[in-house]
Amino acid sequence: MTASLLDGIEIDDSPAGALYPGWTAIDRQPVIGQFEVVVFQDAASRRQACWWVQEGLYKGSHVLALPPTVQNDLLTAMDPLFWPLAEGVLGGDIRDDARTFRTDLPETAFRELAGSWLGRHAPHAVFIAAGHADSGEALTCPDGKPVAEGRMKALLSAKRSGGTLIVSSPFSALPVRAQIEMKLGSSATAYRFHDEAENAVFYLVWDESAPDRRPSFYYPKGPLLISDSPAGPLFPGWILEWYARHSDHADAIRSARPFLPEDFGVGQASSLRAPKTTQDEPAVSPPASVAAAQHEQSAGAPLDTKPEALQEAPEPVKAPQRSFLPELPLDPAPVLQSPPKKGLFGRLKTLLGRHDR
Repeated sequence: MTASLLDGIEIDDSPAGALYPGWTAIDRQPVIGQFEVVVFQDAASRRQACWWVQEGLYKGSHVLALPPTVQNDLLTAMDPLFWPLAEGVLGGDIRDDARTFRTDLPETAFRELAGSWLGRHAPHAVFIAAGHADSGEALTCPDGKPVAEGRMKALLSAKRSGGTLIVSSPFSALPVRAQIEMKLGSSATAYRFHDEAENAVFYLVWDESAPDRRPSFYYPKGPLLISDSPAGPLFPGWILEWYARHSDHADAIRSARPFLPEDFGVGQASSLRAPKTTQDEPAVSPPASVAAAQHEQSAGAPLDTKPEALQEAPEPVKAPQRSFLPELPLDPAPVLQSPPKKGLFGRLKTLLGRHDR
């Protein structure tokens, strides 16, 4: 089988021969034009790798390792497939000219193509470790869209419960329902969300190799990626590859039901951890005069409504606002003045004076 898959391929002007121990050629597919791809697999680790072949000549073992002119020819030939998806459904509305899809390409090869093409044509996403969200700080996406305090931390606390995933949008804080679930092979699972109030599409991606790890956040229009997963930087390319493989995604998104009040069922609270809007401060006790008046009213005694009594009522105390910075007192604390220090001769003089007495 290996020999037949490598037939006609030359490396350095010689026919392709022996492979590294344990590696076997498992697939060979035409890509586009004169380009082909051969997929190999290691028997022990199940890892896969590719050979990229042009007109029967081996050109490289990864799209990024191809000579510049060869890489340009290959990725440019993929424009009709990727452009309508990248400029449309990936981060916004579905484009009518997205009609080209591929289900014949091996996953490993297709992911290399999608990731390399996206890295070439799209602005590089700003990558932030998910630990940044632990502080609860506000942030501004590269495109200028703001995310208020606490919202990203709440979003990355979302848990999957087996039903439809509902989360609080980091942009509007409104509840949004996942439009589609995207199985990115066995590696990860992504969920597409559309915040209609802010006209923003974003994704949550769970790394299936560590399903208990918090999800990654991807906002294509940012472009912004927040992730703790070692595979996090690859997720945008994997999502683009999924769209290029699934021609039915447009109908699935168009028919997706938006969030409705009845979606607030049992089990949704873990997905909607919205930032607190009230402060957990202890209640402020009313002054003694006000408390006495309240006691008399509850006992049936008429409450004094004279203008003088109303003027004596204190203003309501506003709950203090919490901040990541320490609060400063309203009035500066009094500065205690220490008595002037006496020098050595002054202290001796004082002691001698005591003895003279």
